[in-house]
Amino acid sequence: MKKRNLFAILVVSAGFAFFGTSCKNDNNVATDAELTTTASDEAQAASLSDVLVNTADTHVNNLADNGYTSPMAVKAEVETYGPTITVDKPDSLNFPKIITIDFGTAGYIDDRGDTLKGKIIITVSDRLWKSGATKTIKPVDFYVNANNIKGIKSIVNNGLNTSKHPSMTVTVSDTIVRVDKSTIIRNSTRTRERIDNGGTPRFFWDDKFSITGTTIGINAKGIAYSIVITNPLIIYNNYPYFVQGTVTATTQTRTAVLDYGDGTKDRKATLTINGVTKDILLRH
Repeated sequence: MKKRNLFAILVVSAGFAFFGTSCKNDNNVATDAELTTTASDEAQAASLSDVLVNTADTHVNNLADNGYTSPMAVKAEVETYGPTITVDKPDSLNFPKIITIDFGTAGYIDDRGDTLKGKIIITVSDRLWKSGATKTIKPVDFYVNANNIKGIKSIVNNGLNTSKHPSMTVTVSDTIVRVDKSTIIRNSTRTRERIDNGGTPRFFWDDKFSITGTTIGINAKGIAYSIVITNPLIIYNNYPYFVQGTVTATTQTRTAVLDYGDGTKDRKATLTINGVTKDILLRH
């Protein structure tokens, strides 16, 4: 079990994916299709964004645990096959730091089976556990499975909230050029609160989080959409799906409500469009 820094941000999708829904009449076909496309595109975009953030966090946290002075911080990882990682200030005292993770152009396959190319540049303002510490993540010619990820992500450690829970604000500005050259644009601001440490305060794999916030974007068909978390989304670090909470997605003319259930760990959710509710299965 690997120790992970609490400031290891997981920008988890508040989008959703589901199998196609049917329509009640011809007038609903276009608008329901818009929602289906929007949901699918948002889910893919959020998943790709999550790969970028989790990859950056994994390497930055390893560096932080070693005081930013391990050999991998100056030259490359111990493994012969891996990205080249450099730090402009390879010590535990001087901040801000700029960290560059270079996966090259040949294609690096990570532990989850994703093929990564290009660079990630991370700027860390201070020790990650400090309230007010910030981390920015910027991809440069970066690809996940041939999808080009552009934009910038900013994470702020908020410290303890009124419930004495640690929280962070994650601001994301993504442009994703997919393999077929279509583009998804999304901008998101969310607050992520750790509500349970699973009884293991030094390890974060079993932590439970509550997520609130909004997303606006343009799907691959050029349709604008917005997503609002209407009831906090609940997720565990060691489980790929939301287990509770509701999300409202709105296109130009239509809204849908996704309900993730009562907290049970399963792939089940319900989707309601125009008063009609359907059972769906989530996909990761």
